[in-house]
Amino acid sequence: MRPANPALRIESAGGRRRSVLVAFGLFVVCAALAAAYFRYTAPLEAPPGYAGTAADPAVFMPSDVLERTESFRSWAYWFMFVIPSWEWLVFWVLVAAGAAARWQAFLERPRFPRFLRFPVYVLLLRTVSALLFLPFRFADYRNSVFHGVATQSVSGWFRDYALSFALDYVSMLILLGFVRWFLSRSGRWKLKLSLAVIPFVVLMNYIYPVLISPLFAPVKPMSDERLERNIMALAERAAVPVDKVYEAEMSAVTNEMNATISGIGSSVRIVVWDTMLEETGEGELLFVLAHELGHFVHRDTLVYTANNVFWTLVIIGVGGWLYERIVAKWGARWGIRRLSDLSGLPLILLLVSFLSFIVTPGANAVHRHTEAQADRYALELTGDPRSLVSSLQKLAQAGLKNPNPPLLIQWFDNHPGISKRIAAALQFEKERGGK
Repeated sequence: MRPANPALRIESAGGRRRSVLVAFGLFVVCAALAAAYFRYTAPLEAPPGYAGTAADPAVFMPSDVLERTESFRSWAYWFMFVIPSWEWLVFWVLVAAGAAARWQAFLERPRFPRFLRFPVYVLLLRTVSALLFLPFRFADYRNSVFHGVATQSVSGWFRDYALSFALDYVSMLILLGFVRWFLSRSGRWKLKLSLAVIPFVVLMNYIYPVLISPLFAPVKPMSDERLERNIMALAERAAVPVDKVYEAEMSAVTNEMNATISGIGSSVRIVVWDTMLEETGEGELLFVLAHELGHFVHRDTLVYTANNVFWTLVIIGVGGWLYERIVAKWGARWGIRRLSDLSGLPLILLLVSFLSFIVTPGANAVHRHTEAQADRYALELTGDPRSLVSSLQKLAQAGLKNPNPPLLIQWFDNHPGISKRIAAALQFEKERGGK
């Protein structure tokens, strides 16, 4: 066999360098534009027509909290957009620079066991990407600590990062295993993959809050028996068969406050963060729980599941179509000989990550609608709009949340802005004659 022309190898290497440099340049430009936008939109303002009311952050936030919120959120929003962009860059570099193909060539050596090739490749891919994502994710965490939102120690943060690494690796093995298996078969692989993935998506919507979430935040039965009885009585009024009330030990992780309801049938349980127990009054807490009960009464878990399934199918359809055409046109240049090649996995992850980001506004529009409905349900159940107002004000201060976030964040957020929710409560109070 004649040796490859060295000039062609140099040209190929030069082309790879150019594609990597162009991608890095685009990342820098996007990061700079995001920084400029979130710096420009940093000042906290009331929604139009609500200046000087309970929906105005200048009314319920002390001046030092306003300053910290503006500083914290400008960085937090920046990380929210830059971290996904960095992930796309990392996956692109692995493909375009030839690392993905070299890893596959190494694992395809005759002496390497065939059954280990896929799990080892995924482990290598997950390890390299986790290490390259680490600087930005750690900086995001330190921003939260610096501004007094996060309370978690560095060692605790790394423990959770390692736990996330392990859980993500298992998920990648399952999902990418499905993808490769169907890609290696002829026929309508996208349809078959969709049918295989749907049960996984449905299952995760139900088991995550019960089995996965407690790994990061231990829960225990609520210690205040009187408060538990009042919570159970509220659930009874809502005709929700709650089995047990728990408190999550979150104060060692964050100052933010939250409460959730999860489970199926007779296994429904309510989980309240200890930060909320410490910082809210009983009326405020019961209102937050009435909001969560509203999600259960409206069967929002089914809505979220259907929403997730729909967008998953969109991602599989569009992503699969793009993957086929990209590999057909440029795959040979990157060492992706077949659709099912290991070297194509970073490209698949890039497409999935990018498309997931693109569809987020559409997916979260459904969430924002259900959140507004749950607020309305809680107002009807309790008849106490003032508890909604004060609880949301405390949530905003504890988490340094921008009550009226910039438009771009409103599109991507899964909750309506706090100021808008307060304004709705004030309107409800007005409709009911201030009673």
